[in-house]
Amino acid sequence: MHTINKITLGMALAGSVSTFSVLPQIANAQENSPALEEVTVTARKRVESLQDVAVSVTAVTTQLQNAAVKNIQDLNNFAPNVNIDFGPASGSGATISIRGISHQDPDKSMEAPVGVILDGVFMGTTAGQMMDSFDLERIEVLRGPQGTLFGKNTTGGALNVIRSKPTKDFGAKVHIGAGDFGLLETKAIVNTPLSEAGGLKLSLNRSQTDGYWKNTTTGKDAGAVDYQQLGAAVAFDISESFDIQLSYDRINDDSERGAFANFNADDSLACIASLAGLDPSGPAFGSGCMSLDEGSDEDHVSTNGNNEASTQDDLLNLTMNWSLGDWVLTSVTGYQDREEEYSHEFDSSQVRLLTVTGGHEYSQLSQELRINGQFNERTNLTAGIYYFESDVRQHQDSFDMWYYIFAGTPLGALPLGDISANLDSTVTNEASAVFASLDYQLTDDLSLNLGGRYTWEEKTFAGGSGAWDSQILGPSIIPAGPIRNIKDDWQEFSPRIALQYNAAEDVMLFASYADGFKSGGIFARTQDVNAITSFDPEYVDTYEAGVKSEVLDRRVRLNATAFLTDYTDKQEEILVPEAGGQVNTIVRNAGDVEISGLEIEMQAVITSNLNLYMMAGLLDTEYKEFFADITGDGVSTDNTYLQLRNTPDKTLGAGFDYYRDVGFGEFSVNYNYRWSDEYESEFFNDPRGHVDSMGMHNVSMNLAVDDKYKISLWGRNLTNERYARLVRIGPLSQMGQYNAPRTYGVQFTADF
Repeated sequence: MHTINKITLGMALAGSVSTFSVLPQIANAQENSPALEEVTVTARKRVESLQDVAVSVTAVTTQLQNAAVKNIQDLNNFAPNVNIDFGPASGSGATISIRGISHQDPDKSMEAPVGVILDGVFMGTTAGQMMDSFDLERIEVLRGPQGTLFGKNTTGGALNVIRSKPTKDFGAKVHIGAGDFGLLETKAIVNTPLSEAGGLKLSLNRSQTDGYWKNTTTGKDAGAVDYQQLGAAVAFDISESFDIQLSYDRINDDSERGAFANFNADDSLACIASLAGLDPSGPAFGSGCMSLDEGSDEDHVSTNGNNEASTQDDLLNLTMNWSLGDWVLTSVTGYQDREEEYSHEFDSSQVRLLTVTGGHEYSQLSQELRINGQFNERTNLTAGIYYFESDVRQHQDSFDMWYYIFAGTPLGALPLGDISANLDSTVTNEASAVFASLDYQLTDDLSLNLGGRYTWEEKTFAGGSGAWDSQILGPSIIPAGPIRNIKDDWQEFSPRIALQYNAAEDVMLFASYADGFKSGGIFARTQDVNAITSFDPEYVDTYEAGVKSEVLDRRVRLNATAFLTDYTDKQEEILVPEAGGQVNTIVRNAGDVEISGLEIEMQAVITSNLNLYMMAGLLDTEYKEFFADITGDGVSTDNTYLQLRNTPDKTLGAGFDYYRDVGFGEFSVNYNYRWSDEYESEFFNDPRGHVDSMGMHNVSMNLAVDDKYKISLWGRNLTNERYARLVRIGPLSQMGQYNAPRTYGVQFTADF
């Protein structure tokens, strides 16, 4: 374990040097020089200045309009100790790690420890979280437990995503873009008034690419994107004290779910089948082995089909605000209905071993009613009640592997691909909570925050071991097992206490303690239904101390936070082999983890034409206790040697925005760089899933004319850094999902 004192000192020095290296330029600037604009956030569910909030939060605003910024994964470039990636085999799913707390399995019966909140509505599944940056007004990256105000499943933190609202004036904004790999983008927002007090906003987001990979088996491109989102929002000021906004979005996403490179080990069934000639479809000798497959690498895949999918997603949001003197009563109602169909090539090679098809039906309804206001000049209260319910129905069929597993039996004589095993399950979730956060001004410079949330939650599962069907012999050649019903419930209290001290006019110190939990549950995607048991919540206790400051006439903003986290009853989702050649996912409350670290952020106005920003994060993570069976052999072992997934020890970032008047318009450059330390992408720390340290550069160069038109040239991952995330399906197969290569393009923007 590293020494946190050394980490803290080193980071503090690095932050000091990085910050103050620009100070001579600032000090010599003209007298009436520009200053940093105030950034407001709603991290505590009321509008406040970023510098006045005793919360570790990064607010990303204007950077979202940079042509090289495409989706929420780009938050990696602006927030320390944040690592966001695409979830493998997940429709627009995100794998989000904040301060070493992350989640990977896309199954909708599992919930992530980092919450994503869209316009005040908590998203109950990771699917769809990799949102496009277009039409986003602000994203607040909240680090550390946010259970008091945002509820369960925010032990790592939360992304508070705020879209633009109807302006109630005539206006339009249009983006048209093109790039390599067949990229075509059409995005538009149109605003129009409906009356003196109301307005309508219509939006379109259409994106297509051919995919970043070539399939050497089929000769086709792989990883194609075909995404469309249509939206409408209506806002009205019903009276001086009452306003309402209703929004609806329809998403149709026919994008492929990535492309799987061949990472099959030499002892995997996929490899052995290609070496021994067991696959009657006749794949090339050794093509099932990572070590021998010449058709698979960072730019190519060799699967006998692409990962096809189709998703339809409907989202509805109703927000109402009533002003009641010194108080504001707010109601936020959210509804989502999502349907998915997919076909995944989990054998990651020419070998026909494991194709999985299926579909999900997911719906959620949430309601929050909260009040915010002042009792007096010293006391502010935010309090409310919350209700959430969700329902997910899952069906899947797995093909091909049964030909090998049933070899030597009468069923083994059936053709490859004839037998499929199906799996059906339903999981429901119902939760309710009451919460309150009280701020009390102890003195003119010292204030106290006390918060708490009490949550009641119940989950149910209904499912049985699936049947085996044959296209020749008919359905249920092996009957399905009996339906099993499981129900469990939990009650949890999430407290927070913080002290905030104004040490000087633009210097604020804070210290806090917060507790959060990630929901218990019942994992649904397993054939061995009889082995299913519910798992308990996991808990996080976090201690923070930080400083927020603005110096040199508000031309430099420097914020830093040190933290210590105790992570107990950590849930681990693990793929383990079962009897009969099957592989199942199990979830166990297996580990206790200690996490400590430091975060530094700096923004500076160097001149009236140049803004600079930097960030740095350090993490020290260690399993303190992890004694469990993680291989499925029934033997518990000490596993504290493992490293947490998706957790680089160090992250560094820097960038600038440069503007210059060129007479007929304005030329600008937006650049950012992010360096990430090495980390593991796979639970068992398999070397194939090791991600080396790397730095990525992104840039856009823009020419704006008449404040209405802008053309941008952009490039991402300019040095073409590549890495892969590993997924192991026990001894059957293993796959790698590579990141996008270097890409570039052009974008035209009209803003009226």
